Amino acid sequence: MLEELFGCPRVRHRLQTHPFAAFLSEYATHLHSQGYALRTLKDYLRVVQHFTSWLHAQGLSLTAVNLDIVRAFLSKHLPTCRCPAPSSTCRSHVRPALQRMLRLLQDQGVGEPTSWAALRLIDAALKPYGLYLRDTCGLSEATCRDRVWFAREFLHAKFGRRAVRWQVLRPKDVMDYLTGYARRCRPHSVQVAASSLRRFFRYLQFQGWCGPSLVAAVARIPQWRLTHIPKTLTDQQLQEFLSTFDRTTAVGRRDYAMALCQAILGLRVSEVAVLRLEDVDWRAGVMRIVSSKTHRAREIPLAARVGQAIAEYLRQGRPATPCRHLFVRHRLRQGTPVSKAVIRAVVRGGYAKVSGCEHLTGTHVLRHTAATRMHQRGVSLKELADVLGHRSIDTTALYAKVDLPRLAAVALPWPEAQP
Repeated sequence: MLEELFGCPRVRHRLQTHPFAAFLSEYATHLHSQGYALRTLKDYLRVVQHFTSWLHAQGLSLTAVNLDIVRAFLSKHLPTCRCPAPSSTCRSHVRPALQRMLRLLQDQGVGEPTSWAALRLIDAALKPYGLYLRDTCGLSEATCRDRVWFAREFLHAKFGRRAVRWQVLRPKDVMDYLTGYARRCRPHSVQVAASSLRRFFRYLQFQGWCGPSLVAAVARIPQWRLTHIPKTLTDQQLQEFLSTFDRTTAVGRRDYAMALCQAILGLRVSEVAVLRLEDVDWRAGVMRIVSSKTHRAREIPLAARVGQAIAEYLRQGRPATPCRHLFVRHRLRQGTPVSKAVIRAVVRGGYAKVSGCEHLTGTHVLRHTAATRMHQRGVSLKELADVLGHRSIDTTALYAKVDLPRLAAVALPWPEAQP
């Protein structure tokens, strides 16, 4: 099955020499028999390859796999993962892929049994919370999913396979969980976990299911603004990155246009994925962007280079489809909108071909690069905030740190030692 899925000899060799190569082949065959799309199958297979490599490094076999082992991988390894590409760390792929793996192992009588009933109890208890975040708070689907995930992890750590009882939650449970999380994760991840749990306990307090002591037990994680410098591509690296796309093919023209939207206009990957045909006003030379975070619309100037790439794709690359999304799939599920995972995979493929960028994986590097280049060319922070969709100019002030020519102009001379 692996030979049919992967045409690259290097990829086939990596999978066939894997310590759990036989299981990877069985897993791929199982997904194929279930009718999974080819891209999804490959994404899930990368996840299982990553997990089994970690399992082998821990000295464990498939017979030891259970829900606790999977949770240790998710909560301890993924936040600090430094495994070489193509190790997948995207939770939207990791969780369902490993859940399908657990079910396959149990069907084969391998591994310890998993109490799915306990998981369903926790999910049922959190369903109203997820609806509250989406409908009342107006948060995006990705944010809702992340906040519910932290709440689920906390409840599983507290109750395990037992039923959820709000009245037994104590401040010590909160502090113990966050302390353990802080020992294995980076400070920024701990801050996100604390913020998510604080919102969750406020929801419980609003419902009358707990007191204010749980909210007060969530530690305030200190964060000093503007303490890091955003990663960016040099001008040469950016040109090499954009030249990796084969613009003689329809897919290459699409990928090139999507990359320009991020590297020139500074769009988020989620904003590129939801662009529609009517969002481009060719006469006025502007593009309408709907923020995935605030759901607010903004209009930004359509750069000539980006507009030309989009027009070339629409005329010579985009397949005939009733879908109104600007960028669509060309192979499996042809004519349907591209997903964020597709765009991320396109960007990662470009990084891998650029010297010095092989370690990069995130699309936000392109957004940082676009913002830095605009600021260095004289765009004010207020104008930059409007283009990027930042509600606070303090967020945009981060890019002033990478404007080296202006910083050099105002820097004081370094005092020399006197004899």
